[in-house]
Amino acid sequence: MRKGIYRFVIVSLVTVLFLAAIAFASNNVDAASTGGWHLIETKYHISSSDVTIKGAIKSRVMGTTEGYLLDTYTAEGSEGDMTFTHSRVYNNGDPVAHITHQVVWDTPSAYLAPNQKTGFNLEAKTVSSNGWSQPAVYANFDAGDINPGSVTSSYIEFDAKEGETSIREIRDRKAYLESRKEIPEGRPGDKKRIILNLGHRYGYTYTYEWKEGVPPTDTTSTAPTAPTGSGAEAFESGSRIMWQPATGLGYRLFRSTSQSSLGISVTDFFITSTSYADVNVEPNTTYYYTVKPVLAEARPLEGIEEKLGSAIAAFTVKTGSVVYKPGSFKHFIMLKLESPYMSVDGISQEVDPGRGTAPVIIAGRTMVPIRAVVEAMGGTVDWDQSTQKITLKARGNTVVMWLGKTDITVNGVSKKMDIAPTTKNSRTFVPVRFAAENLSCKVDWINSTQEAVIVYEE
Repeated sequence: MRKGIYRFVIVSLVTVLFLAAIAFASNNVDAASTGGWHLIETKYHISSSDVTIKGAIKSRVMGTTEGYLLDTYTAEGSEGDMTFTHSRVYNNGDPVAHITHQVVWDTPSAYLAPNQKTGFNLEAKTVSSNGWSQPAVYANFDAGDINPGSVTSSYIEFDAKEGETSIREIRDRKAYLESRKEIPEGRPGDKKRIILNLGHRYGYTYTYEWKEGVPPTDTTSTAPTAPTGSGAEAFESGSRIMWQPATGLGYRLFRSTSQSSLGISVTDFFITSTSYADVNVEPNTTYYYTVKPVLAEARPLEGIEEKLGSAIAAFTVKTGSVVYKPGSFKHFIMLKLESPYMSVDGISQEVDPGRGTAPVIIAGRTMVPIRAVVEAMGGTVDWDQSTQKITLKARGNTVVMWLGKTDITVNGVSKKMDIAPTTKNSRTFVPVRFAAENLSCKVDWINSTQEAVIVYEE
């Protein structure tokens, strides 16, 4: 009897200890699975060749005993936006070569989840150059004591995708840099770094420490309020939205009639300008708009979807009681005063390619080099030098104007304008309102942004 009791007690104790061990192991597994890399330090690394450290670096000119070269390296800006210059001159001051490049990037995430890839937006571009090309900009994930220009054997490279090609070194392009491999797990106290090499051995490091516990709450789904320089308003033909630029390939603008829903993209393609006239709307309706940057294009044949960033702006617009021909499918061309670019259904393009020509105000009228506008709507422009005649054909209409005259004919009917076409910097400018409205378009002027919006039906 006593032996039976002992046996029961021993079996019970073993069972309890076994279950406790399982529970302890389970708790440890759960704790480990919630660990991650937390950003603890952001640090700028000045190049050892910077002029504040080395001054002008002297080197001999090959084949001479007296001549020498002077190289200087400088940097300006702050985290997220920096400009670098490398200049070389002869000892007499004559220039040899130089390169100035700018790098703009988003701060990497403050928390890196293990077993997932990570990435950030970056743009590198040449500001000015004489004889040299922009140095490579690239990033790694590596040990916590590695500085720009160095690596260990276990580093993870970041690269950008362009079709089937992986681009390691970024030069003169916008890109979404993504780690080639998933970020590994760590142990409490371990440190790792994202090392951003900005060229000429300048760089930034983002140091992370592995910590156990629940990762920080993700707040990226909360749409921000409109930053300074952004805005939205109703006008006669719909809603006009403007936002601050962000790094990426372009933007998706979503429209919804519910504040709790993202809604649909207003275009099938992503938008490349930072403003949009949404003309496919209904009157007396409140719309909620959200802007997200496009980080990577879709690759349907590979089963890869378009990659979007977090919302960078959100707006609410209530349209007016009357919207120009509601229910019809419409296009728009947006021209901004003194800007050499126009937006055609959200795609940015030059008004006068290669010449930098921009719309101007003359005697209260918006004057533009009309060819790009007419061709954007599928029309043609002809110029007769002998008679100084401008012929516009689009949307079933023919409009004829003459340089220096206020006469105009529309489909053979003579009319008058209150301002004549003129020339400026060897380009012919015509009053956009008279031209567009006589081609069966509607023209709206948005005073707050100094923009003319041409709206027309398909």
